[in-house]
Amino acid sequence: MKIQKIIAVLCITVLFSFYGSMAGAGDSSSSTSAFSEAEALNLAQEWASRVSQADSAELEKLLHDKYTHIHATALVESKAQFLEAFKNGSRKYDPIKIEDPNVRVFGGSAVVTGRFNLKAFVRGKTIEGVNRFSLVLVKSVNGLQVVSFQATGIPQQK
Repeated sequence: MKIQKIIAVLCITVLFSFYGSMAGAGDSSSSTSAFSEAEALNLAQEWASRVSQADSAELEKLLHDKYTHIHATALVESKAQFLEAFKNGSRKYDPIKIEDPNVRVFGGSAVVTGRFNLKAFVRGKTIEGVNRFSLVLVKSVNGLQVVSFQATGIPQQK
């Protein structure tokens, strides 16, 4: 549990450093324009749909070049590593439906949290469970993009 908290704090620190450097670049284009809550939620739902469909071509556009994916298993992947698992067929997801979303907007970035039921097929094994998640979204020169995802498994009640 401690390692997950440390990873989460490090990711958030990196993200805010990254966003701060983009905002400080003096660019008054759409990269610093405000998100709406609806835009953020729509982007999160598009992310979930593209992941469920293993649509690596559309995910390539949707994910920021510095995208980081932190699985509930604590596996950390870059954008390239995450997309490669779809391209080579080693990972597939059943449809992901975002539940109980909470959207917080911070100018040109947003954080979407919530939960989802996971059913994934990874290297011949089935992984199932309920997860809480956090998606960090930014407006960049390439439009609205996802820069980070983190899932945490919710223990089953016995």
